[in-house]
Amino acid sequence: MSLDYFILVFMAAMGVYQIAAIHAKLDGLCFFKQPVVQYIFGLLAIIGAFGWFFTSKIRNVPHKTEGAQQLGLFLAAIVASYFVTAILASIIQAKVDSHVDKTREAKPQDTGIEIYRTNTFIGSIASRLKKEKKGKV
Repeated sequence: MSLDYFILVFMAAMGVYQIAAIHAKLDGLCFFKQPVVQYIFGLLAIIGAFGWFFTSKIRNVPHKTEGAQQLGLFLAAIVASYFVTAILASIIQAKVDSHVDKTREAKPQDTGIEIYRTNTFIGSIASRLKKEKKGKV
C-alpha cells in the first residue's frame, strides 16, 4: 500500500508539474514544445495514476500506513517527482535542441524556480559552474 501511494503521488505530481509549467511559462520544465501535447500528457499522467491506484487492488482493507508515514510518503513523492521532471526535461530538451553544450544565461532577476523560464535544470547548474569558474580565474 505504501509503494502504491508513493507511485500515485509521484505520477500525479509529474502531471501537475507539466500543466503548471505551461501556465507559469517555465519552459525549462516542459517535456514538449507544444502546449496542447503538454496538457494531454499532464492530464493522462494524473488520470492514469488515480485510475491505476483505485482499480488495481481492493482499497477498503485495513493497512499499516499511519498519517505521519503517509505525509512522509507524500512529501518524498512530490520532491522525487520534481527532480525527475527537471532532469527528464533537461535531457529531452538537450536531445531535441541537439546542442548539449548550449547553456542560456539567466537574467539577473531570475532566482529560484524562475530560472526555468530561460534554462533547464542541468543547464542552470552548468551555467552556474561556468560563472564560478570564470570568477576564480
